[in-house]
Amino acid sequence: MAQFQPEKLRLKGKIGHFLILLLVIHFAYPFSEGGVWASAIWITFYSLSVGYGAYLTSQSVLQVRMTGALTLLTILTGAVWAFTSNDVLVNGALYVFYIVIIANLAFIIQNFFRFVFLAKMVTRDVLFGGVSIYMLIGNIFTPTYLLLNVLIKEFTGEFAFGVHTYDVAITWQRMYYLSFTVLTTLGFGDITPVTAFAEPFVLAEAGIGVLYVAILMARLVSLYESHQSSMG
Repeated sequence: MAQFQPEKLRLKGKIGHFLILLLVIHFAYPFSEGGVWASAIWITFYSLSVGYGAYLTSQSVLQVRMTGALTLLTILTGAVWAFTSNDVLVNGALYVFYIVIIANLAFIIQNFFRFVFLAKMVTRDVLFGGVSIYMLIGNIFTPTYLLLNVLIKEFTGEFAFGVHTYDVAITWQRMYYLSFTVLTTLGFGDITPVTAFAEPFVLAEAGIGVLYVAILMARLVSLYESHQSSMG
């Protein structure tokens, strides 16, 4: 396995830009429900944003090329998803889109985590990186829930999640909302897992949300105290 080399990452001074993209996604995602074109535009923006994050955490030319190829693949599958009415094509595109987005997000989270927790001192990039990881955790569980919902429906004939407050389908927007209510342990109860196969994933995200905040705060305090000691 290639050794992690933080100095080869393109993160310095740019994590703030990526965090802004994550915040735009967070607050603008409801607008993607405005029709086919709104959905297509949002998918493109989301794919490019995730691709940008993967580019920033790439350490080699090969990884950059793979990042570009996967980003293009998500845009193309997203376009099929948005503009095609053929169920077979749409279902195939969804599988590819979910899997590629999960892979890209996992790659970004892994390298962001290493960057933050191998840092020697608290900097603006470290703080932005810590917040970005939290946002990315919420993002990666969104396609995970959707993929789980599709797979469970395929094998059992039942959906993995249910909306209890209003009659709408399980969509990316609803799962994004669910993911962050679980991550923050708010648990409003309007969208819940309705099969035992989905419950462990929801519990895992809730546990990660609690533990990550505690671990990040401990790490930042440790870095600050270490820096103060060295200055002293």
